[in-house]
Formats: sequence, structure tokens, C-alpha cells
Amino acid sequence: MIETMHKMKQRDDVLGFQVRRHKTALWIKHSDAVSCLSLSDNKLYLYSASWDRTIKVWRIADSKCLESIHAHDDAVNAVVCGEEGMVFSGSADGTVKVWRREPRGKGLKHTAVKTLLKQECAVTALAVDADASMVYCGASDGLVNFWEREKGYAHGGVLKGHKLAVLCLTSAGTLVFSGSADKTICVWRREGVIHTCVSVLTGHDGPVKCLAVEEDRENAGGRDKRWVLYSGSLDKSVKVWSVSESMNNYQSQHQRMVSDAESLPSVSESSLSSSGWASGRN
Repeated sequence: MIETMHKMKQRDDVLGFQVRRHKTALWIKHSDAVSCLSLSDNKLYLYSASWDRTIKVWRIADSKCLESIHAHDDAVNAVVCGEEGMVFSGSADGTVKVWRREPRGKGLKHTAVKTLLKQECAVTALAVDADASMVYCGASDGLVNFWEREKGYAHGGVLKGHKLAVLCLTSAGTLVFSGSADKTICVWRREGVIHTCVSVLTGHDGPVKCLAVEEDRENAGGRDKRWVLYSGSLDKSVKVWSVSESMNNYQSQHQRMVSDAESLPSVSESSLSSSGWASGRN
């Protein structure tokens, strides 16, 4: 009996399945690192992107993998969900792809709709704005490209503010935030398709790897719309910033630091380092 169970376990491993205790659902494993996650707009599905070049779609209600998409020719560094079943993926192969989610029997089927970008530099980050009208892409060349939904995802332009790879993106209201291996965060204000860099936040001693943003609750309802921005870095710190939508160019306020309270952000540009960011895997 024990020998039989051992053989079954081996068989499960060969198939790439992992049985969850007390669950009947089977999880299909990624064969390499999971690089990012994104929830669908209706919060029914979870998307996992991996360096194994696939995107897997999970139904949250029963933890079932509904589809495994061979999405790119190299590591998938970013996946983000838009509205109306649209999904965007970015890869170390230099492409950004658009996928449409459609019901297929009891499952789902994702169809490649369009390739927004094809370049030599690795795509390292993706984001959509609050109403999913814009898609933003950061890359290892330090540039941020964007596309407009209303024009069939036509290319809208390029934001040039970083000297090294863009590692993370997020947006809130009329603002877009980009974090980089150059240790800075650029704050962009959008008016139509025009984007202006209104602030460069300095203070991290390492590459800025992740960003999160929320509305400033203490200023809710005020005339001056404010946001609280959180930044995480390879310098082992998390910093918290207060950012106003009406800020003048290069004006920002650093509120506090979660894990590095001794140092303060400098008003000058941080020193640059390019080591460790040439592989294309984010």
C-alpha cells in the first residue's frame, strides 16, 4: 500500500500536479519562479505569470487552474488585468501582448488580440490606470511606453525620466508613478495624453522594486487631492510619501520611513548603479 502511494505521488509530480490537503482541486505547478499576480476586474480569477513563459488562470472560488497560456518566448515579468476581460502581459522577450478572456464551456479561453510592443529591451513592469483607459509599460532601457484604450490601444507616447531599468509602475487619479533601478521614483501627471514629470522622489539607497498607493484618508474630501505612496527597495527599506495631484514641478513631501528611520531623502539625485539588472528577468 505504501509503495502504491509512493508511485502515485511520483506520477503526480510527473504530471505537474499538486494535491492540496482537504481539497479535491488540483493545482498545476509553474516550472519556474512566479514573477507576479493580478486579479481580474470582476475578482473571480487570479492570473499568475512566471519565468516558465506561461500565464496560468485560476478560479478563486475553487482554486482550480482553468487555463495555462504559453504567452511568450521568454520569462513573463508582468501581467495586469484591465476591464471587460482584457489582460496584458509583458516579457523579457521585449513584447507586450493583449489577451481577451472569453467563456468556453465550463472554463475559459484566452485569445491573443494584439502585440503592443516588440523591442530588444526586456519589459519589466505593467500598469493600467483606474478606469483602464491607459496601459503603461516599463522596460529595462528606463523608458515608459503607454497606449490608449479609446484608440484601440494605439501607442500614445514615451515617458523619459529614468537612467536605468523601470522595475515597477502604479497609478492613482491623474498621477502615474514609476520606480527604477536608478533608485528614484518619477511622479507623472496626466492631462489627456500629455504626461509631465512633476516630481522625482529620492531617498532610497537601492533600486526601487515595488510601489503601492492609496488615497490620503486624512485629506479625504479636501480640495487638494492627495495620495499616500509606499515604495519598497532592495536597500531593505519601505518609505511612505505624501503626494499631491496639484503639486508644482519637483515639489513633494516625504512623510516617514517604515524600516529605515535614520536616513532622510536627499534633494539631489541619488548615485546610480547598473549592476544586477542585465538579465531581463524582473
